[in-house]
Amino acid sequence: MSCRVLATCKAYRSIKLKGSNAFATSTTQTLQTRPASPATKHPNGARLLALDGGGVRGILSLVVLQDIMKRIQVRRGLKEEPRPVDYFELVAGTSTGGIIGLLLFRFRMTATEAIKTYDEIAKDIFKPKIYGYPIDFLGDKVSSWVNNSKSVVQNSRFDGESLKRAVQRVVADHGLDKDDKALRGDALLQHPAAGKMIICTTAQDRAETALMKTYKDNNNYVSSVANDIMKEHRDKITICLATRATSAAPTYFPEVKWPEGAKRKLTFWDGGLLNNNPIDQLWNSRYDLVKPGEPEPKISCVISLGTGWERADSPRDSLLKITGVLSTVMAFFNQHER
Repeated sequence: MSCRVLATCKAYRSIKLKGSNAFATSTTQTLQTRPASPATKHPNGARLLALDGGGVRGILSLVVLQDIMKRIQVRRGLKEEPRPVDYFELVAGTSTGGIIGLLLFRFRMTATEAIKTYDEIAKDIFKPKIYGYPIDFLGDKVSSWVNNSKSVVQNSRFDGESLKRAVQRVVADHGLDKDDKALRGDALLQHPAAGKMIICTTAQDRAETALMKTYKDNNNYVSSVANDIMKEHRDKITICLATRATSAAPTYFPEVKWPEGAKRKLTFWDGGLLNNNPIDQLWNSRYDLVKPGEPEPKISCVISLGTGWERADSPRDSLLKITGVLSTVMAFFNQHER
């Protein structure tokens, strides 16, 4: 577990012990009411949450958040596990953190529900396949080696179709209304009953961050190719697009080109290339909580959850393809630095 996660947990316990309850409950509301803003308020200001990228290690963020919510449940004497959407005014997520954020804030799940759903998604998406057919019957080592070696002949080890199908199932089962469930992955990311959620992705061909939001964004961004395209089409962003765009990590998932049919398009890569920890984007977006011209919003609590550290193994497999990918990535970073 990363030091930042440990520090976050300690800070949370410190807040609780001192009696400055940043998660004070004003009323208990049923899920059916589904308010667009948290059902709870705190007099000292809004509560913000950042969720890192980190692949399947993202489950760690959910486990930590589940513990936080259960502590709130005990402290407040609640009968049911409280939902993060009722305790955080704004959240930002990148890659797997973006997917987790969607479960918690677009679909208003509890942390426990999100853990179960995330586990189901991960098992399907990361299951070794060839041409869409599972090969796990070969055993873990062989199937993993075969899957990793796919990088020799193609750009990604995992196909985007598996991710699409997983998103379709989640929206069909957990959509907020009939339109969500009917449209499935094509349902719009923006929804009046969703919690305020920011998904970070990277406009690779522009070397810029692109933000996709579950709420109306009326900000006037500095003019650029990426910002102009996002401004023109942001109301048409779907749940499936946002999920694929934030998690399109090179060698793992295919890049995403958008908008379809438009003359000017953006190529999205994983948001972690520029914002693996999205706290900067979260902090800058706090002004979305107030109307233009109003004072800066008060913030009572910021929680940033990481996904731990993964030991780097020696390079292996698919050296020819990986060399090409690394060259592309390095060219991207050099372009960004310029």
